[in-house]
Amino acid sequence: MKLSKVFDALTVILYSADIRENQTPVRFSGYQMPVNFLVHLNKGTYYNGKEQTRLNEGSFYFRPAGSIAEMTIGDAKEYLTFGVKEGYPDHDERAKFQEILNPYEDLSTRKDVFSSIVFEVLLHNSFPLFTLLQLPYIPLPENNGMAYLIRELCVESYQDNLGKERILKIYTEELVIRLFRYIHSLPEFQKNLEKLDFLGDRRLTAIIDYIRQNIGDDLSNKKLASISFLSEDYIGQFFKNLTNQNLQDFIENQRLEIALDKLNSTSDSIAEIAFSVGFKDPAYFSRRFKLKYSVNANSIRNSKSAFI
Repeated sequence: MKLSKVFDALTVILYSADIRENQTPVRFSGYQMPVNFLVHLNKGTYYNGKEQTRLNEGSFYFRPAGSIAEMTIGDAKEYLTFGVKEGYPDHDERAKFQEILNPYEDLSTRKDVFSSIVFEVLLHNSFPLFTLLQLPYIPLPENNGMAYLIRELCVESYQDNLGKERILKIYTEELVIRLFRYIHSLPEFQKNLEKLDFLGDRRLTAIIDYIRQNIGDDLSNKKLASISFLSEDYIGQFFKNLTNQNLQDFIENQRLEIALDKLNSTSDSIAEIAFSVGFKDPAYFSRRFKLKYSVNANSIRNSKSAFI
């Protein structure tokens, strides 16, 4: 799958973009990143990797979702360390260590300052791309184009101007393309990128498209095998090898996500929604829904508000 075609199949989602000053020296060790995290080091002291390599001011680092964080912020004899299970437990805890800055502020009096972009990139609107590629932590040199985009994202996020979401989408997509260009230029990551050839397999695309277009119908391995020209015995393994997901688990997640949208956007009963997305038993649907979203379907319908 050529990179030029990859971008047509990607959905880019921005979670946050801001400039922060680290208030207290802190270390992360053995923490698995749950999201993609791109940082521009504005000024200060940052060390990365178990070897604790110091980053140059103006440089970047990218930690893909699924990679293991080994990083230190600030200089100190002793650090508060966050370990294997989690980073900052919640936003309140993070606020004790990091202050969000006004992007127009003069940073000359600040110490350890970085711009942070947190985002997701989905292939076929379903699969977290960087997790599938299994990329490690990647340092990046100074780059005026990326620095400009990150700066604009932080400025736009801080304000509430007309067309904000549209501009954030455009800048984030361009940032992801520039990031891909850099990764593609590095010989050591060519094997990781080779997986894109398999993710572009027409049989995989056919399976995903059929599932989405027929979410309430028979989506057994036998049926999906017949439309993708794979054997019933092999299709599950084929899907798992390419996506790291079980095929029937993927189908259930798709059904639950569509059900959530219908709960927020229609007046259909819960039973009607359950049947429409392929669940034969509304009670079973309700159990699976609560397991995925940690809330009852009834509570979402009764609240008449979007689930976040």
